[in-house]
Amino acid sequence: MQALDSVVSPRKEPLQRTLRYLGASSAWSIGLFLFSFYILVTISFLTDAVRVQQFESLWFLVSGAGFVPPLVIGLTYKFLYLDRRPEKRRVLLNLFVAGCAGASRNLSVGYFALISGLEESNLWLFRFVGGFVIGMALYFVWALSSGSKIDYLSSLRQLAETQSSLAKTRLQIPDKLLVTNERLQDRTRQAVLPQIAAIRELLGDTANVGLALDKLRDTITQQIRPMMTKLASEQPKPFEVRNLRALRKVETSLPDRFTLRDKIQVTWSSILELFGIVFWLVVFQSKNGLLDSVALFAIYFTILSIFKLSLPKKKKFKRTTALFITALVSLAASTANVMYIYFFLAFDFSELLMLSGFAILGGLIGPLVFLQTNARISKRLEIEQDIRADLLELAKENSLFAQRLWVFRKRWLLVLHGSVQSSLTAALTRLQGDKNIDSVTIELVKQDLMRAESAVQANLKDELDLDAGLKGLQDVWSGICNVSISLSERARRALDRSFDSAFCVNEIIKEAVSNAVRHGEATEAKVSIDRIEDDLLRIEVNNNGSAPRFGNEKGIGSEMMDEICLTWSLTGENKDVLLVADLPVKL
Repeated sequence: MQALDSVVSPRKEPLQRTLRYLGASSAWSIGLFLFSFYILVTISFLTDAVRVQQFESLWFLVSGAGFVPPLVIGLTYKFLYLDRRPEKRRVLLNLFVAGCAGASRNLSVGYFALISGLEESNLWLFRFVGGFVIGMALYFVWALSSGSKIDYLSSLRQLAETQSSLAKTRLQIPDKLLVTNERLQDRTRQAVLPQIAAIRELLGDTANVGLALDKLRDTITQQIRPMMTKLASEQPKPFEVRNLRALRKVETSLPDRFTLRDKIQVTWSSILELFGIVFWLVVFQSKNGLLDSVALFAIYFTILSIFKLSLPKKKKFKRTTALFITALVSLAASTANVMYIYFFLAFDFSELLMLSGFAILGGLIGPLVFLQTNARISKRLEIEQDIRADLLELAKENSLFAQRLWVFRKRWLLVLHGSVQSSLTAALTRLQGDKNIDSVTIELVKQDLMRAESAVQANLKDELDLDAGLKGLQDVWSGICNVSISLSERARRALDRSFDSAFCVNEIIKEAVSNAVRHGEATEAKVSIDRIEDDLLRIEVNNNGSAPRFGNEKGIGSEMMDEICLTWSLTGENKDVLLVADLPVKL
């Protein structure tokens, strides 16, 4: 069974996930534009209207016109570049283009404000740098949020598909198994029974013995043996489910309930809170310099940390409750920064109002965005665990299905080889061995034909004495290879209820010991059969033979293991070779 996705180190997984979100082309959407629009309108109001104290309606026109250049840049980048290679990740390029869009917007607002008489200062470099950084920051926050939504939705859809597959598989396997096995028997009967009837008819007249002999020889060589060869080479295919039911629309809203403590990102939220303030502290030349930035970071960080540590680790909150208390505490933390600015930095009213707006805006955005992102990521991981469990369940169902097909084919092959072919061969030998064919010989040949016919028409019965089969295996290799077998009680109880699994266990051990002796010259083999889960057996065969040689082509034994086992491996060195096979068992 293949893993759902590649294994990633727990330490590297958050970094790789973040890079995947930042590099995805799906982040460039109308949602990014609207998200940036609301944030930048607020920032424009704080940095332009509030700073110059001109609250004219013309600012709305100037601010709106400023979004034309970034919109053109975003659309051009998306349709002329991203959509042509949507699968490629472009982390640095995405951030650079987002920065350019932000810078173009800031410069456009400055230009339109200048020609409309709302602005007289010339802060082009500051506008460019500030817009570039803000553009990257907004893209970073949006990419994390939208990426978590896409992953969350994808996991939900995949879970729905696997669960649907599993349900449909369970419903259809019995009918599919019955149809497949009946077709196998019907195909054999349609090929063999007419031949036997024709031979019996030819034997009714002694003058046609030669024709009967040819017909009998042809039936064995051209019908029975090719059919056995084909049966031996056929592999039961994994059960495939097609035409899945149409999935209903899956919403990307947050889970109804989730733990809150592990969703609060204190450090990144504190950095985002400080992000919008620190530039203006430099521009307005705060009296304590860098210490003011450190103080603001520490105040917000401390309050948010106290909030996080006060939350119970495992308690789940309702979605609305979690959002409300997170917003309330974030507002309190950012308000504490406003108090610090008011009491200790002594800015004038317009500067204080602008910095307060930035503090509250950044203080609210960070925790709420990271809360939603982490809640979706956490839920996605839970969903993917369910997907893996469902896929494992589906693999077990497929393996059990393959077991039953394989067992039926194997037993039918034994019927053809042991009963049908031997009876027809006996009849052929009688006709070839006697120069003078008398009525007694004819009658014996007819009895041979009847036995072959009865074997073809008979139904297979689920009968296997596993203990007798394992004891027979030990007897076969007695004096050549000492075979010791350990069968746990849990495994025995499961095998007593499942003929197919018992048959497969017997065949796996026979194949393993035979290969160990023939290819590895083993003189000792230790077999262990245990039930490691309620529906899973583990078979271990350890021998003292030569190490196995692995070629490019699989042998019959390897193909058998692939068909009926969930997983299996053959490892070891000289004098210590170990086969481990996990075999599902029906409960």
